[in-house]
Amino acid sequence: MNPREAYRDLAEDARDYGDPDRAIDTAGRRRAARWSAVAVAAVVIAVFAWFRPQPEPAPVIHKPPHASARAHSLYSACRTGCATMLRLTDGRDIEIGIDTIYPPGNYTISPDGRWLGVPDKRGYLLSDLLGGPDLRLPAEPSGVYGPWVWAADSSRIILANHRDGDVFHYLDVDLRTGQVTRPVVPEGNEIVGLTSGGDLILQPPQKVTDKLTLTVGGRPVVFRTKTGPLADDDHGLSIQSRGDQLYLLEYGEEPVIQMFSPDGRADAYLRIPDGRYAVGPTANGYVVVEPGDRTQRLYEIGGEERLVGEYPRDAGVVIPGLARH
Repeated sequence: MNPREAYRDLAEDARDYGDPDRAIDTAGRRRAARWSAVAVAAVVIAVFAWFRPQPEPAPVIHKPPHASARAHSLYSACRTGCATMLRLTDGRDIEIGIDTIYPPGNYTISPDGRWLGVPDKRGYLLSDLLGGPDLRLPAEPSGVYGPWVWAADSSRIILANHRDGDVFHYLDVDLRTGQVTRPVVPEGNEIVGLTSGGDLILQPPQKVTDKLTLTVGGRPVVFRTKTGPLADDDHGLSIQSRGDQLYLLEYGEEPVIQMFSPDGRADAYLRIPDGRYAVGPTANGYVVVEPGDRTQRLYEIGGEERLVGEYPRDAGVVIPGLARH
């Protein structure tokens, strides 16, 4: 898969997550038996074996036991049949399930690496990797929950109840208190960020090319491009946020990440090196992926370049703070 398309799945595939039930088929054979004591005993054994409860499939582990370390990243080597691995900051890789990374946009790690968010049949689970109490949001019949936006200090997360591209409502989860509220969002608007002061950043419906209008704390703000369009026939709009920094991907002669403050001021831009593709912001820079024949490498750019990690060639990777926007 083209790495650019793989990481665009963070935005697109997240809308259509499903968790199908699994079934275990059992089979048996009937044998002709002669009416003798030995034959009757054989029939009894066969019937017992036929009706004996079959072993349940191994449960999916959503939280590693006794992790006691923050998360570095999540990854799965392929789309189907591969283990989902949680990489910790102490260097351990722990298997937490099978087929749980795709679509990658429904799994998340808080910016500080403490919280692991995983959807399951019962709703959405937010696990404290440092040993605190977990928080589960119960499932609703209207859709599934996926992470939309993190607060930069990891104190809050916005989850969206969505299906087939339609968002039904949002939940604002305060991880310090466990309080869950439903923010009021005008119809057609989408939550794309949280300022450091806690204000919602909303994206009203619009056609986007060389400018984008967002509603920040209830006030419309215009963001203008510098090097190229924000979206065209081949590229969709990419908005990412981390506190009071918005990251817009511009498609000019070369892809550029334009960094904005919430008032629309362009603070800086990052040129994405040739052969690399955008992943998401960090506290100190921006992560890009460099594909390879055997492995893919993630680098943080924006200051002194550093290697973030190496992963299987076709892996889907989730870094801390990465969510729908």
